[in-house]
Amino acid sequence: MPHIQIPCPSPRPDLWMKSAGIPCILGNRRDRPRSRGDRRTRQYMSKEVTMMAFGLRRVLTAALLCAALALTGCATTGINKGQLNLVSSEEEVQMGKELSAQVEQEFTIYDNAEVNAYVQSIGDRVARVSDRKDIEYHFTVIEKDEMNAFAMPGGYVYVYTGLMKELDDEAQLAAVLAHEVGHVASRHSTERLTQMYGYQVIASLLLGDNPNFWAGLVADIFSTTGMLAYSRNNEYEADRLGITYAHAAGYDADAMVELISKFIDTERGEPSKLEEWLSTHPPSGERKQRVETMAAGMQGGGALRNTAAYARIKGKLP
Repeated sequence: MPHIQIPCPSPRPDLWMKSAGIPCILGNRRDRPRSRGDRRTRQYMSKEVTMMAFGLRRVLTAALLCAALALTGCATTGINKGQLNLVSSEEEVQMGKELSAQVEQEFTIYDNAEVNAYVQSIGDRVARVSDRKDIEYHFTVIEKDEMNAFAMPGGYVYVYTGLMKELDDEAQLAAVLAHEVGHVASRHSTERLTQMYGYQVIASLLLGDNPNFWAGLVADIFSTTGMLAYSRNNEYEADRLGITYAHAAGYDADAMVELISKFIDTERGEPSKLEEWLSTHPPSGERKQRVETMAAGMQGGGALRNTAAYARIKGKLP
């Protein structure tokens, strides 16, 4: 590698460029005596600059590699294509499997095959009209007396019995599941993971395969809240997609408005039922205004409510 000499405005050849932390090769060399000591000094400082230039090349190479990883890490599936997302679709599905296994250890899955099959069928109906059909969706009922539902990476969606008991019909259940499918279709969970743990992901990729990395990451996420708290914009997007998917699946778009109205009423009367929901969702009042506008603009599509079918399933809840 050729030696690099960096000019410096200082009139003294023995000064260091303190701001850059490197020695200066200075001035017009023909204006100075060429003693043996001076030549040695120049040789020494030239080697120092060369070594620093080599170090700089390594830093730049690493930076370019990280940039390349960031570019190749842009989402290529789901709604938000082009968003920075360092988790591939395949890795997301594997992560979802690991997370779902931990969810089923932490929570009580409602032991009623008919209820779970019913919820799966409604979820499948919504997922079929979603923008992400490259994965298999899993819809499961958790036995817990709170109003909540959440989505894990890779298409794993959970709804609480406490929420199902507050719903009036199948259309409102479809609105719940469609909102969560909206999160999955947008890959919000892995987008959030990239934002929260991006540097660790990059470091792991640079160091090569680390069999403990994903397991540790899953454990870290789950020990924090059991689910990822999405941004306000993520929730608004899931509402928009949810009402669109539910309507496309044949359900009344007003069901999403009614659903959020239920959350508002519960916030005022029994906020303890919404402890988990409120920790991960923006204020329901703002969301209601948005979905009312969207529902008013929905044209065509179905108007299914399936009240009787839902009443039968609701009667089987604990």
